Amino acid sequence: MVAARGSVESGKSVRGPRCSVTDLPFKGLVVADFGWIFAVPHATAWLGALGADVIRVESEASPDLVRFLSGTDGRPGLNRSGIFNAINFSKRSLALNLARPEGGEVARRLVGVSDIVIENFTVGNMDKFGLGYDVLRTIKPDIIMLSGTPLGQDGPYARTVGFGPTTQAFAGICHLTGYPESFPCGIGGTWPDFAVGTAMVFALLAALHHRDRTGEGQYIDISMAELVTSMLPEAMMDVFLNGRDSGPQGNRDECMAPHAVFPAKGEDRWIAIAVATDDEFAKLCDTLGVLNLASDPMYSRLATRLKNVARLESEIAARTRNHDRDELVAKLRVLGLAAGPVNRAEDIANDPAYLASPMPILMTHPECGTRITPGLAVGFSAITPHYTAAPMLGQHTDEVLEGLLGYSPTEIARLRTEKVLT
Repeated sequence: MVAARGSVESGKSVRGPRCSVTDLPFKGLVVADFGWIFAVPHATAWLGALGADVIRVESEASPDLVRFLSGTDGRPGLNRSGIFNAINFSKRSLALNLARPEGGEVARRLVGVSDIVIENFTVGNMDKFGLGYDVLRTIKPDIIMLSGTPLGQDGPYARTVGFGPTTQAFAGICHLTGYPESFPCGIGGTWPDFAVGTAMVFALLAALHHRDRTGEGQYIDISMAELVTSMLPEAMMDVFLNGRDSGPQGNRDECMAPHAVFPAKGEDRWIAIAVATDDEFAKLCDTLGVLNLASDPMYSRLATRLKNVARLESEIAARTRNHDRDELVAKLRVLGLAAGPVNRAEDIANDPAYLASPMPILMTHPECGTRITPGLAVGFSAITPHYTAAPMLGQHTDEVLEGLLGYSPTEIARLRTEKVLT
């Protein structure tokens, strides 16, 4: 999270809402969220911001690992993780110990009033808690359940434990990332979790549409690795059609040159440039003050530029390093060329265009105060997402049990004494 700027109302876009609506598209949906880490929480944040009542089931006995990451202002705590708070907005938290039999009973009662159940535990854990799909559909026949795991629910690899880096590697993307004659590389950050989370939302919408038409619920099995492999169509089709493994290409492209990242003036300043045509290359050369390169037989045509790409990149880099990055980006964009800065996170956080987009939201959290938090990366003309700060662990336990599930205060007190609520 970023310290708040300005005086925008909490829960609103820094730019302000695009419009006002009375009903959100998922209003009335109840989601029992048993997810953790990144992918499922990202998916349910979408659902919550667009109107669903997302009940995040978690436990202080076995808290989400992300709750321990990046304590706000350098102070750690279960409720102070900036990363957790940035991907768990617009939800309620129910602290429930599923390891205790009555914890499973409470969870099944929650399922009985839910439309969606979503989880990403290791294969078999939901069954162990008495929350497998075969059980849940006897409680609510039209329930939609989604399970997300690194390698799916069945097959020889189903029980494999995995995280983003291992999922990337299994799916084939690490083999394509990096430079020729070097070692495989991950692509950084927590990708593919967030791409997978967005795909989960799409799958759930399809299942909801099916239920609305037929009255039938269903089970959705999502393999993170399969989703990542589906995002590599060029590499996969090259194998299927040509029997060829393209391997890593660094920043280069088979159909463009130059197509790379080049140094700019200053410390660790870089510009990305992609040139598609001979005319674009001439414009680039003119801007860099080396118009003679555009007429050089080694570079004048795309085919020869591709053949001499290493030397070409050296020629371009020798000129870009003398230019201010943002000034050069602006000049090239005016000419219609594809060019952009290589931004760091702090560059984006302070970029006027980012701050004017629908994505940065002011959130007021009970422990962390008012901060700018990344919201949904989309602007709707007829929908204003509803944002509330990420819940503290168990913040809404009594509220959910009494208001949604019909437990009495006496029953809730007993469950807490018996360590079912923790």
